[in-house]
Amino acid sequence: MAQPEFSMPDFLEDNAPEDILERMMENLPEDIDDMPGGFPYDFTMPSAIEKSELIQFHLVRALMIAFPQYAWDEWLDLHGQQVHIKRHEASFARGVLKLEGDAGTEIEAGTVFCVPSVDDLPAVEYETDEACVIGTDGVAEVAVTAVEAGTNGNVKAGSVSIMDEPLDEITGITNPKDITGGREAESDDDYYDRIAAEYESSRTYLGNDNDYKRWAKEAGAGDCIVDAAWDGPGTVKLILVDASGQPADQALVQSVYNYIVSPDDRAARLLPTACADLTCVAASTVKIHYTCTGLEYDSTTDTGQIENEFREALKVLYTEAKRKGVLRYNDVRPIISAIEGVLDFDSFLVNGSMENILLQSEEYPETGECEFR
Repeated sequence: MAQPEFSMPDFLEDNAPEDILERMMENLPEDIDDMPGGFPYDFTMPSAIEKSELIQFHLVRALMIAFPQYAWDEWLDLHGQQVHIKRHEASFARGVLKLEGDAGTEIEAGTVFCVPSVDDLPAVEYETDEACVIGTDGVAEVAVTAVEAGTNGNVKAGSVSIMDEPLDEITGITNPKDITGGREAESDDDYYDRIAAEYESSRTYLGNDNDYKRWAKEAGAGDCIVDAAWDGPGTVKLILVDASGQPADQALVQSVYNYIVSPDDRAARLLPTACADLTCVAASTVKIHYTCTGLEYDSTTDTGQIENEFREALKVLYTEAKRKGVLRYNDVRPIISAIEGVLDFDSFLVNGSMENILLQSEEYPETGECEFR
């Protein structure tokens, strides 16, 4: 849910420099020249400009940051502190590299490997978490962490292929599996949603579904499905996705579990006594591909922009689809027409058909290929 747009209070209207100057001129004695270029006019206009800036900019901003629904950045963080909710910081993507080369070759901790730059996109860099040595079989595996936090560090298998400072002894570099776990700092809109939920609802520690969802999000999850009594009384399973809607990696899964169970500090435990067994797992995803043919659009946009806006709109729709257990074709199709600049299109298919996509209890929808032509 986006933060609402701020509406200017009535008492701040009519405070443009010209409005203020007009009122000042009206207060002059009748025998004083009030024409532009005159002495009173030239000396009061700078004051009117300064007063207008104070009212229309600084006072407006002061009013906005006083309320969480209009605050931003560090000002919104202060509102979060009032209800003991901290903004999630950006996290670093992590994965494993497979290195091939001469046996005995040493790779120091902090060695940088990269996804090569393509066109205008910069290289994505990863540092080794520890030192390693190429084994007698000519192979070594080493854990790596992205140099910069954020989603740019999330890459598909086979993407990492070069060293920042090449070694002749290293002949092969790859990441056998996807590198995941990178996320952007929590946006103002998402952070506000959690603050607003805290203000609007009574905070409980009963272990109902809303409690588990809140705890999971406080630990960094983007969302979760609560499967109560999944393995009998006293058991709860949380199916987790990250902030970008992708299945949670093992680090996030463990973070959520530790936050709720607090195995090292029982005094900080959130898990209710009635629940003896909590299981946290990553969600599975259903790839959904979209095809739109005969697409017509004006000069204000292009297919790249249309696809980006379409993908963003889908994220909102997926939340509702997950709740209902079905992604409805008739809910997705109107998104195209609603994108600014789109004039018309001939056909629209979801996974090659015009049928709904059913979602199982542990499945989240994931956008695959979008073909607009």
